[in-house]
Amino acid sequence: MFVARVLTILGHSFVLPDYVQQLLLAALLGLSLGTERAYRRKAASVRTFSMICAGSCLFSLLSVQVAGHPLEGQYDPTRVAAGIVTGIGFVGGGVIFLSDRRVQGISTASMIWLAAGIGMACGFNRIDVALWSFVVYWFIIVASVVLHKMFGARVPKVQVVTRAENPSSQSDDVH
Repeated sequence: MFVARVLTILGHSFVLPDYVQQLLLAALLGLSLGTERAYRRKAASVRTFSMICAGSCLFSLLSVQVAGHPLEGQYDPTRVAAGIVTGIGFVGGGVIFLSDRRVQGISTASMIWLAAGIGMACGFNRIDVALWSFVVYWFIIVASVVLHKMFGARVPKVQVVTRAENPSSQSDDVH
C-alpha cells in the first residue's frame, strides 16, 4: 500500500488517496514508456502510452473497488483483466500493417501490450511488479540498441508474391 501523501500547492494541502497515487504512477510510467517511441517519431508515443497505462490502471482499480475485494470472495477481478488484455490486443493489432513489403508496428504493438500490463499492475496495487516491468522494458530497449549496433540492423523483409496461372482461380503465395 502507498503511504498517504500530502501534496501542498500554493499553500493548500491535499491528501492523495491510494487510488490517485496508483493512477498517477501508471500515467508517469506510461509517459516514460512513450518517450522512447516519441524519440523515434512514432505515432503512438507519450500520450498514447500514458493513456493506456492510466486506463488499464483505472479499469483494474474499478474491478476491485466497485464490486468488492477478491479475497472476500465477492468478485473475480481477472474477468476485467481478461477484458483489458483482449481490448489492448485489438488496439495493438491496429498498429501492425504491411508497407513496402515490410511488416511494421510489431514493436509498438508489443509495447502497447506491456504498457497495459504495467497499468494493470498499478491498478491491482502490485507496484513492485509495475516497477520491475518498467525496468525490464528499458533493459530491452537499451539491449536491443546495443545488439543492433553490434550485429547490424538485420530486419527480415516479407515479400508478397501474387501469381495467377489460371485467371479463374488465383492463389496468393507468401514467402
